[in-house]
Amino acid sequence: MKTKSTILTREEGGVLILSARRLTNEEIAERLGISIIKVKTLIHQACLKLGAHTRHDTALFAVIQGEIRLDEVYPLDELAEYFAELGPHMLRRIAQLVRQSPEHGLLQMKDELTLTINTKQGTILSKRERDVLSLVGRGLTNKEIADRLYLSSSSIRNILNKACTKLGARARGDAFMLALKQREMNIGEILSPNELVQVLAPLGAESLETMAELLSQKLEQDRIRPGGQ
Repeated sequence: MKTKSTILTREEGGVLILSARRLTNEEIAERLGISIIKVKTLIHQACLKLGAHTRHDTALFAVIQGEIRLDEVYPLDELAEYFAELGPHMLRRIAQLVRQSPEHGLLQMKDELTLTINTKQGTILSKRERDVLSLVGRGLTNKEIADRLYLSSSSIRNILNKACTKLGARARGDAFMLALKQREMNIGEILSPNELVQVLAPLGAESLETMAELLSQKLEQDRIRPGGQ
């Protein structure tokens, strides 16, 4: 998560937050009381600043680069689902670290963290689709992914189209988030523990502790549910 001053204007950030919530340009215009042309202009300006090519990528890049916070896009209960594999204990540890260090730009865990990667069995995504979506989650463009994996850009587009179809996603950014939510991928496969700290720290200690409590409640419900482990 970047720590320098933001490059987006308040208007651009506001439009991208609504775009990330999957509102259409028309719905964004109505919500903000501006013209559709103004919405398109703001998204285009944000695209140029963030190095993105589509409105969906722009919203994803804005989150990855720290221009908008995760909790400005997703409610805490949904974020708890996305980061469920971290578990309540790790979320509380990160919350404690944030409380101890208000200037969280360079926060790091002093001891080694181990993430248990538990991707569900019978995943609908192929290994290649998972590899590509992992790089999407790190903010790489299609061309950068193609270069990294020694494939053509058209091959990357085809792989992403297949992943979107399987996950019911409209765009690659949606596919990445849905893959996390549906347990087709694990955030621990994509980011290192200290990278996760940088992503989650801007949420603040209170929000992180709320997410931890939500996860604890879900784990307890799963434990007492008939047939639960």
